[in-house]
Amino acid sequence: MGNTWITDMRHYLDDAGHLPEDMPGPALGLAQFLGSIVEWVTSHPPGRFERTNVRCRRSPRRRRCLGDIYARFEESGGVVAWHCPFCADNGFTRGWEGTIWDRRQE
Repeated sequence: MGNTWITDMRHYLDDAGHLPEDMPGPALGLAQFLGSIVEWVTSHPPGRFERTNVRCRRSPRRRRCLGDIYARFEESGGVVAWHCPFCADNGFTRGWEGTIWDRRQE
């Protein structure tokens, strides 16, 4: 059974809107994973869950999950919802608007 991640991308950024140079490795890895999902979703039209180009990051029982992340942009709440159908890891990401990961065409 996967985990459910409720995240705010602003928590990974410094006051200038960049990833801090002294961010611990595990936090940086998670920020890059979630940021990749946000980049993919915000460069596509909102709608149904679609397969992204992001691989799942979980390693259940020390074996890399073979799943790909499916995600969608829920325009009504500004939420990026994502899940891995293989291991059930999933989450909801907020606070990405105007960050380095926001790829919407304004």
